[in-house]
Amino acid sequence: MDGPQLVAGRDALDCLVHSGASMGCMPGEPMTRRGRASRERIVERAAELFAERGIASVSVDEVLAAAGAGKGQFYHYFRGRDELAAAAVGFRCGQVVAGLTEALGGVSSLAGLEQALAGFMTGFEQSGIPGCPIGTLATEVAGRNEDARLQAAAGFDAWERLLAGALERMRQRGELRADTAPAVLATGLLASIEGGMVLSQVRKDMAPLRIAVDAGLGQVRAHLA
Repeated sequence: MDGPQLVAGRDALDCLVHSGASMGCMPGEPMTRRGRASRERIVERAAELFAERGIASVSVDEVLAAAGAGKGQFYHYFRGRDELAAAAVGFRCGQVVAGLTEALGGVSSLAGLEQALAGFMTGFEQSGIPGCPIGTLATEVAGRNEDARLQAAAGFDAWERLLAGALERMRQRGELRADTAPAVLATGLLASIEGGMVLSQVRKDMAPLRIAVDAGLGQVRAHLA
């Protein structure tokens, strides 16, 4: 039976995916299965290209070419580029949260948390130290696309809740002190991870992320019972 935090992670994922998939439906919401599939394909291709090259570097024409769609379809499903970007950011965040839910949804011990974060760092390194999959997009949209910013914020919120859930289970098991505030620790741990990813991306060196994660875990260890 799924634990409450795993269910919460799935709820957050559903919210992100559905909001990303449904944003921009006012101009012409696809009523048929084929129409919905066409719109989803445009959003998915946009999410892939934005993640690879950045939102500003990808044109609508490139997205449509990758999706095998035309301008008429685009303007039927979206008001414009910003609405597509918001939907794509929501879709990308949903993908990231799905992976995080799988990794963190059942964690209930310090050893499990350490293992999950070690796996995250291994994947980050094997991907070529690309930067945070949510943070990189969030930086682009934060000051210029409010709907996309909200999608990125929801992604971070879901990630933070997954960390807080793992820490709360550790507290309930007696591994952390009773006066521990899991939500506060989760914010600090996520901030450490984010900062470490930025430094590692810029320096093309995994050392900053490893140091940052260890520092974040150090705060967790300081609350051991």
